[in-house]
Amino acid sequence: MRRLTAICIAAIGTLAATDAYGAEDLDACLNEQGVSRIARVLDPQGRIVYARVTAQESGFITRASTIAPDGTALAEVFSRAADDNDYAVDLDRVCAVVDLPENDLDTENKVIVSTGLNYAAHAEEAGGGDVFLFPKPSAPTRPYAPVHARAGVTLLDYEVELAFVLLEDVDPANPPSRDDLLARSAFFLSNDVSDREAIVRNASLSGPGTGFADGKGQPGFMPSGPWMILGSDLDRGLKACKSGGLGLRLFVDDEAEPRQDASTEQMILQSTELVARIGTWIEEHGRRSVMTFVRPGENEVRFYPLAVPEESPRLTAGSIVQTGTPEGVALNAPSPLGVTLRGLMALRGPFAQFLAEEKERVAAGGTRYLAPGSVVRAHIDGLGTQRFEIGEAGGHPAPHPCDVSTGADATE
Repeated sequence: MRRLTAICIAAIGTLAATDAYGAEDLDACLNEQGVSRIARVLDPQGRIVYARVTAQESGFITRASTIAPDGTALAEVFSRAADDNDYAVDLDRVCAVVDLPENDLDTENKVIVSTGLNYAAHAEEAGGGDVFLFPKPSAPTRPYAPVHARAGVTLLDYEVELAFVLLEDVDPANPPSRDDLLARSAFFLSNDVSDREAIVRNASLSGPGTGFADGKGQPGFMPSGPWMILGSDLDRGLKACKSGGLGLRLFVDDEAEPRQDASTEQMILQSTELVARIGTWIEEHGRRSVMTFVRPGENEVRFYPLAVPEESPRLTAGSIVQTGTPEGVALNAPSPLGVTLRGLMALRGPFAQFLAEEKERVAAGGTRYLAPGSVVRAHIDGLGTQRFEIGEAGGHPAPHPCDVSTGADATE
């Protein structure tokens, strides 16, 4: 694994040296601010622990120091000082940065709220529309784990995103101030992997449609990390670096130019506004989404909520909000008039016609969708780099020690 780590660091380092990321100065400045970068890793004894990142190269963790055992409340994790036990960390020992198991989503103890069309340029490439919210019933996974789509999926897409996890409960009907929210949340790099076929098949002319929970909620569709930073520390770092936002960039395979290249400053709704939007969304549409989702291997149709519990909807500690992706995804909406006319000629509706055309383009090799063997590299300034490969559709990842907590006390 150390050889793999070296190869990945060398590859990303080469990109940085040639200015492919385009904002190394901000990245370097943020890394020099002395903020605590918190990760979940396997310690030398193979236990899952929260650790402070003590060294990194081009966004990859190289060394860490244990803070607390897995399962410790995040608010306590950020209040602890690291022990003097610095050790090397390989890529394969980096776990999902947030511990939010599928069971917590299914029992509605916590939620993952995702945001659509929160960047104007992405809204335009997706066919237009307003910012909307939807549940993502996919547990966070390792930032370097392979991603497997369901069998038959050919329209697999990427979405680099800034996400934040709550350290304390938040009432979206009475949202905290900006400074208060930043002090009660930690930010990290996320990828909202998407099966576009499920989304397009359930699209609507009057809104986002009902396919987003299904298309984005499959197992492994949320690579997360490698580390997180307290919101107030990140804000302080941005001010010290005289920047209004974080750069987001995403590459596929060995392409020299990023497919996605934007700044969080371009978000239509920032983090505090998103929490407030969750509150108004629940007031207008109800707590539970109308988007259906069925777990693989199950028959139960679920309608996931945007907040819990029912009697007093809240975003509980450990819940996650994804803030949306910028332009540059594989999906690019067609001309409404053209696809409608072509659909009429083929006796199809416009969405069915677009779906058929996209599949034809994939078969002809003329699209940017991900395929088995594709390698995705995503980066957010100050928040590190993730790299994952697309595995065979319908495949199942091998069990990994990061996916099962031992419950051991790592401080003993």
